[in-house]
Amino acid sequence: MVFRLLKSHASAAILPGVFLVISGCSGIVDPEAEDLFRQKLGDTTLTIYPTYVRHGDGDDTYESGSAAAIGRFFTEEDLARVVLSEERVPLSEQWYSDQSRMLRESAQAFADYITGNPPATEYGLLAEYAFLAGSGAVGGIHCYILDASGRVAWVLLLNSHHDVFSEAAPQTIEDCTAILIAVLQDSLSDG
Repeated sequence: MVFRLLKSHASAAILPGVFLVISGCSGIVDPEAEDLFRQKLGDTTLTIYPTYVRHGDGDDTYESGSAAAIGRFFTEEDLARVVLSEERVPLSEQWYSDQSRMLRESAQAFADYITGNPPATEYGLLAEYAFLAGSGAVGGIHCYILDASGRVAWVLLLNSHHDVFSEAAPQTIEDCTAILIAVLQDSLSDG
């Protein structure tokens, strides 16, 4: 249901590149890495790591079902040959009310991980979902695509300030994954 809603609103709600660098997050994406990533789409390889599910209560977890769904998207759209990893990328459990700070710190932690543990593929992808303490509501969706040297080629920050997020009103990990796939499709697919 969420994915259907997103498909009908995606082109109006999202413009390619609109979420790549968000106010307060400038400097995360390496323009050269982004250009090269976009040029290689359809003829590249991508390791997808289990999704980091951040809970405001500090009981963070990893989820591989969402990583598999994201991998199916990249495969079905012929964007990349995918390798699903079981390696859990260590991110800081620190919760900040400043979501852009969490995004920057997670991007850096992922870059550090990639440089210390290079994937056998050209790129690595990590999704991160933030659930608020108390209510358990979804507070944000982040996604990072880095090249094998740790440069950020694509990044996403979505929260209630973005129409695609607020219209879908995600409640579950599956909802977050559907929104993320819709944004990836709009941003990375040709058609």
